[in-house]
Amino acid sequence: MTAPSKSPLFIQLTVETLEDLHTGAGIGSGDIDALVQRDRHGRPVIRASHFKGLLREAGANLKLEKEALNDLLGAQGANRGALRMTSLRLRKDCKTLVWGSTKRVDGGRAPQEDTLHFVEHVAAGTRFEAQLRLPDATFQPLLERLLNRVDRIGGDRNRGSGLVKLDWQLDSAACGPQGTAATGTTLRLVLRNLEPLCLPATGYPGNLIHSHSFIRGQTLRGALIAWAIHNGRPDSLALFERISVGDALPLPEGVDRVDTVLPIPLSILTKKPHAANVKIPWWADGSPPAAGDDSLGEEKSPDEKPKRPGAHEYLCRSANSELWQCYSPTMRVRLRNATPKPGSGADAELFSLEEIAEDTRFQAELRFADEAVTQDFLKAFAPLLSGSGDWLALGRGGQPAVVESLSALPEPPPKTSTDTFTDDWTLTLVSDLILRGEHLGFLDHLHIPRLCQLAGVPEQKGWTVEKAVVETEAVHGFNAVTGLHRAPALAIRRGSCWRITGPGSAELARALAQRPALGERTAEGFGRFLLNVQPIVKIVRPEGGDDVPRPNRNEELLSLARDLSQKISQDGPSLSQLQWLRERALAAENDGQMNELSQEIENAPKRRLQGGKAWEHFPISPLRKALEGLQTFNEKGHLISYLVQWRVPQEKENKGKEQRQ
Repeated sequence: MTAPSKSPLFIQLTVETLEDLHTGAGIGSGDIDALVQRDRHGRPVIRASHFKGLLREAGANLKLEKEALNDLLGAQGANRGALRMTSLRLRKDCKTLVWGSTKRVDGGRAPQEDTLHFVEHVAAGTRFEAQLRLPDATFQPLLERLLNRVDRIGGDRNRGSGLVKLDWQLDSAACGPQGTAATGTTLRLVLRNLEPLCLPATGYPGNLIHSHSFIRGQTLRGALIAWAIHNGRPDSLALFERISVGDALPLPEGVDRVDTVLPIPLSILTKKPHAANVKIPWWADGSPPAAGDDSLGEEKSPDEKPKRPGAHEYLCRSANSELWQCYSPTMRVRLRNATPKPGSGADAELFSLEEIAEDTRFQAELRFADEAVTQDFLKAFAPLLSGSGDWLALGRGGQPAVVESLSALPEPPPKTSTDTFTDDWTLTLVSDLILRGEHLGFLDHLHIPRLCQLAGVPEQKGWTVEKAVVETEAVHGFNAVTGLHRAPALAIRRGSCWRITGPGSAELARALAQRPALGERTAEGFGRFLLNVQPIVKIVRPEGGDDVPRPNRNEELLSLARDLSQKISQDGPSLSQLQWLRERALAAENDGQMNELSQEIENAPKRRLQGGKAWEHFPISPLRKALEGLQTFNEKGHLISYLVQWRVPQEKENKGKEQRQ
């Protein structure tokens, strides 16, 4: 009998800002030195990791027992904690403000030179929302006690910024065991991550922790096992001895499911991009990428060496289409601050995480030994699979994900000797392949003798690997029971592909088609492959404008501002005059005020006693023409700001030369 599970508790949290708030992204842009963190839709966000840190700080101020806090919030190198939560996000976009400040000179109130900086803030009156999950009601009193102590969020909390009001209530959408109906021995899961995912691609990360753009089968399998343990279903673990969990590959944005998805074959080559505008980099030009050609096909003589596929590129197509869609999931780098252990005396260390953006959908296939195993699995994992809202913990930090849909795939027809395989066919890996040779060393290629051995057919004369594109990759892992790293394995990389020819080689293809996977650790999704998915008939980009590269307006404005700054002579406006121009331009609220500013500059030479003579050497006419050609009003202020920023170093250099002379 399976032990009864405890019902998880969901809490809806609302945070209203009473003062302007800044949650730093660690980067700046243009004339803003510190930007707020934003989600994939460009809206400000308060990360769950920051809010958990505030809860831990509140617990320390209350002098609560360290063990109780660790049970709720987790501890470094130990358990993850009972509390799981999403980041605080906005339902719609909000207004942000930019505040400038400077340091003061010692012993006075005058501003210190070269210390002026601008910081972006979320305006007061903004409402953020998040969902919190507890395994049961046991931790609810402690959590509410900590929430009552949080009154400020973000940077400069000790200086009056980030005053907030918190409100929370139980979520009526708490999940419960519901039935899930499906038949067959192959199920397709569609997952969606509620938080950005970091799935480390190495066992020895540096300052930047690189992430896979997909969820490995071993990671998904481990997450399912952890869910069963934490929800009182340990008896269901024996099922995984008869289940193969495949890799969960990302889907294009806005797509719920596809018929076939696979890592882009390494043989797909494209022409390197070229910039139409030589004044800006090619990656800022917005030129649409060219369609790919399969190098396993006929030989071509390109004008230049083509571009190889990237590590985060995928192909998918629907059931009724021959067109393959090429895409990459949205991935970003987030700066983090590693807080040292209390009392260690160590300084905080900065590091970066590469993350898959939140709300990315992933598609995975689970294969079962028979129908009975399928039904036992559906029964044991019903609260997770029924779409009732329970969460699955994935990746670094156990980020929450939900199962959006589950469907059964039709059973493939039995293979016969009349199957349509010819003596010229292809084999493409859709997951990494771990395979050992006769001396137990890891293989880095597939040859005909080894393929025949795997398929169980005798090798025949004339069978050959006509062409192949093969790469290897180290597979790392972590044993949660021992707390140690798993020994890395060398795998033939997903996307590697072979073209096999020879009289009668179709027999080898038919024999391989009988096998679901090759090599070791097939229960973790390794060694899966497809036959004759190449050559790719046609590759297209995703429909709509989301995946089409857009011109980088910031680069264009910088290039235009540089050209204008070079037209200012050495007798032009001083640094203080240029800073005045910048402040007036950024303070303008409409085109009328911007036109008044340009008219004032044009009339300035008439006021020779007030330093107006220097404006005779300022390119007011080219600037006016450039402002008229801009698309939005905000770009006008940014152009003038960039113009001043280009000119300031030149003025300082000229001033230094005069002083040395």
